[in-house]
Amino acid sequence: MLHLRSALLAALFLAACARTASTFDGGWEPSPDAGLVTPIRHVIVVVKENHTFDNYFGSFPGAEGASRIRLADGGVIEPPRAPLLTPHDLCHSHPCALQDWNDGGMDGWEKVENASVNGDLLAYAQYREEDIPNYWQYARRFTLADRFFSGQMGPSFPGHTFLLAAQSGWAEGNPSLSPLRPYWGCDQPAGTTVPVEDQQTCTVKQVAPCFDIPSVPDVLPPGVTWKFYGSRYYVLPEIWSMFNAIKPVREGPGWANVVHFTEFAEDLKNHRLPNVVWLVNEELANEHPRIGDVCQGENWTVQQLNLLMQSEEWKSSAVLFTMDDFGGWYDHVPPPRLIGCDPKRPYGLGFRLPLIIMSPWARPGFVFHEQAEQASIARFIETVFQSGVTLSSLDPAAQDGQANDLMNAFDFTQAPLEPLVLAPRICP
Repeated sequence: MLHLRSALLAALFLAACARTASTFDGGWEPSPDAGLVTPIRHVIVVVKENHTFDNYFGSFPGAEGASRIRLADGGVIEPPRAPLLTPHDLCHSHPCALQDWNDGGMDGWEKVENASVNGDLLAYAQYREEDIPNYWQYARRFTLADRFFSGQMGPSFPGHTFLLAAQSGWAEGNPSLSPLRPYWGCDQPAGTTVPVEDQQTCTVKQVAPCFDIPSVPDVLPPGVTWKFYGSRYYVLPEIWSMFNAIKPVREGPGWANVVHFTEFAEDLKNHRLPNVVWLVNEELANEHPRIGDVCQGENWTVQQLNLLMQSEEWKSSAVLFTMDDFGGWYDHVPPPRLIGCDPKRPYGLGFRLPLIIMSPWARPGFVFHEQAEQASIARFIETVFQSGVTLSSLDPAAQDGQANDLMNAFDFTQAPLEPLVLAPRICP
């Protein structure tokens, strides 16, 4: 069956190339035996902060959203409207996520600290189309996945790491931050630790947040290039990147590929966009509750994607827009797969996250209902570039080997979709 699928994809790819020969103009050329079966040559992973699927797309037509929310006492409420800048953060630690999950009941949010302050029911709130209209335009034009789950029940450190390595070294939470070195990972001061779930003893131990684990760059074939375009951490000079916590990258030559996001525009202009890209903003446009205004965050995303869609590289690109973690917001769909040493207190999967798939080859106006997860992003990259090896074959903690590769969200026989260039909004 796998050989049949590969042959079919190869035939579709050749047909697509016959219609659009310009797809392969410039840049990296695969060798004749590379076995590539799609016209995609650039995968751009855009990562923002802390929202669930219900929170952003709970009322999206045709998607599995939540127009009514069932509370633990049996009551049912309509989701309140979420503010563009939230008045307080929501607890999204591993213990809070387990409490929200409530043994699969998905009804524990109201008992979590800060889920509702002075009766605001913030954890249950949803954004409407008019609040994030450009994200909805992307979702309407291209493909929206409504069963895309976080790899873990918890916050940003493991969430970001999953998007680079299809695992997070079983980290449950975030490391402590030093005011002078607010960068998670190998650069943190000696003695800094992060809680990690020991899979042998099922206990939590404290380890340095510097993991010797493989990541996506380790499985890219020779000649396939990558970069992490990040932001500075406010006024500090260094670039924030979770690759800081992956020792082979932080202490190896790959660290030179961690650059400021302004280089994204320069690389597009000069036709040197890498094959695999992470595009991450950790400043005020990150959309994190209480920190990032959602309107400003959406504008930043639109500005970056406009650059891509107005470039030659759009013709051979696939954009995967998603979040690092659930941020404490409500989602009504229970995680379908439990991993970790204790099924009563699972490590993951976590709750659903938004995933918008944008490409000339994405199915137009399509809701992708197949089960997928954060590790699917690594699996997609491995499939596109025919890696021949998975991260899970290098380290069984990685989850990509069993993950959906997202290929059914694409149609390589269709006429390529035109770019969707949008105007940034005037934020209230």
